[in-house]
Amino acid sequence: MKIHALTTGHVRVKHSFLFASEGMRRQLDLFLPGPFSEPLPIHVWAIEHESRLLLVDTGETASARNVPFARMEVEPAQELPFALAAAGLDAADVTEVVLTHHHGDHVDGLVHVRAPVSIGEAELGFIGQPFPKLMRRALRQPLPDGFAPSPLAFGDGPFGAFAASHRLSADGRIVAVPTPGHTPGHLSVICVDDQERHVMLAGDVTDSLEQLKALRADAIGPDPAVHRATLEVVLEHCRHHPTIFLPSHDPDSAARLAAGETVAA
Repeated sequence: MKIHALTTGHVRVKHSFLFASEGMRRQLDLFLPGPFSEPLPIHVWAIEHESRLLLVDTGETASARNVPFARMEVEPAQELPFALAAAGLDAADVTEVVLTHHHGDHVDGLVHVRAPVSIGEAELGFIGQPFPKLMRRALRQPLPDGFAPSPLAFGDGPFGAFAASHRLSADGRIVAVPTPGHTPGHLSVICVDDQERHVMLAGDVTDSLEQLKALRADAIGPDPAVHRATLEVVLEHCRHHPTIFLPSHDPDSAARLAAGETVAA
């Protein structure tokens, strides 16, 4: 198995995005004036295994619009085909795409892929609800043309600390697990690498390893209690399995993958 960290540009987010307030200010602060972070990577993960090339998310495109709490920094030459080529891969060879959730910096790169796409069943249901539709219109963040992923259900029983899972490979070394919080149907993908470590491709479960250890819910998710419960499950999994934790916007994720650095118990 080989796992590649691909970078499709960067994003700057408000400090209040990374360090959310409590109560009513949690989401309100996203729309009020405030400082922005340094550029954070927009990672995509490519997995070579069993003669397949599976992508976890597809990254952002240069046409992405800024929103009040996020400023995109993506050049055309940083989009998915170029990121794949930099790793010696080709978009035409992608056999499957699994989306952690529906936000643009994770799905907009689908315009470059012709492979089957899946997303969590709960996330697909959430996307169609009135409030998410309203927010996409208000923030001018439409889903990409032709967005029609298949629903992914967690019917394969427990995996480590996770109560449910979905096998993505015949040998069971690649699985999807539910990680709700940032969105109600968010999922993560865990790969058991050749050294028996669990490589958790965590999407936006957190923005950093520090946030995971702090058990800090973010400013985006609708229910902070659900988010914190997910973080507790992730940490419990890490206590029992050597886990390399890789959020998509953590500046240290690619280095942790390269070094095989696991979460300290």
